[in-house]
Amino acid sequence: MIMIRLLTFSLICLLLSGNGLAQKEVVTVEGEAQVEWPDTKSRKQVEQESRDNALINALESAFGRAVIEGNSTYVKNLNSGNTTSTSTVFNMIANTHVKGEVIEILDESFEEIKGIATINKKKREIRDLKCNIRIKARELSETMPDFTAFPLSCTDRNCYRTEFKNDESLFLYFKSPSPGYLSVFLDDGKVAQCLLPYPRMSHEMMNGLPVKANQDYILFSRLTDQNYFGEKNATEEYQLVAESPHDQNRLFILYSATPIESPTLVDNMNNQILTEFEKDQGYRVPRAMKSEEFQNWLIKSRIRKNDLGVKIIDITITR
Repeated sequence: MIMIRLLTFSLICLLLSGNGLAQKEVVTVEGEAQVEWPDTKSRKQVEQESRDNALINALESAFGRAVIEGNSTYVKNLNSGNTTSTSTVFNMIANTHVKGEVIEILDESFEEIKGIATINKKKREIRDLKCNIRIKARELSETMPDFTAFPLSCTDRNCYRTEFKNDESLFLYFKSPSPGYLSVFLDDGKVAQCLLPYPRMSHEMMNGLPVKANQDYILFSRLTDQNYFGEKNATEEYQLVAESPHDQNRLFILYSATPIESPTLVDNMNNQILTEFEKDQGYRVPRAMKSEEFQNWLIKSRIRKNDLGVKIIDITITR
């Protein structure tokens, strides 16, 4: 079993999403959003919410808003109000369909806004957090790789979870309507660890695991009926370990119609985070690279590979 030491999340100034097969012009666009900041949420949580909404605002301003009516999908131009039928596979940010992908976050700022609201005839102080953001973005093409993926806390697809407790196991559900190649990374803002392909797999598997169309996959599991790739002894299981009371990390799920050239990964890069007892028990750390190097590799890969789709999922681990 590989133990994943998850360090405190630091801001990753790069958000990527799926990429279509046709090249689109990269544009610079701005967005803003203001969200409520209740006492029940931390600043990091509210920043993420306001950032996501600002990204949606920027992408919709540039490429239009998705309008889904029955089995038909339209794109509404926010300037003219006109709608156009489309077959685009949309990117998803904060449960909102958008027709663009973020290439790079150029600048962002947050402003705390306080006010007074009357609730049940009583006045009380409220606060919001406003995000202003400037990004490089590109419109999605008509043929973007489509897939479903989400983290699990058990080997059943109904165990969907993004909030984990210390020492819990991590599994991943994956399914795509088309065949392709799959890789998975976990980035804590300092180190990006390669969770898939598994490190003990054959060389032929290192450029992404070959995935069949319309098959349900439960990954990071050694159960016999979940040995999909014919290399059972190579499968790794992952245990999440928090280094602070509340850690936040980011899963990057990469899927492409063609093999994904692996970046340069280092064995035992952050092996020092394991205790001697954990090492004696056979725990290891995944192959890894520095977070900044991973982000640079990912953006270059996406620009070079027009059939590469990327899904990003934030997970938290608490003690």
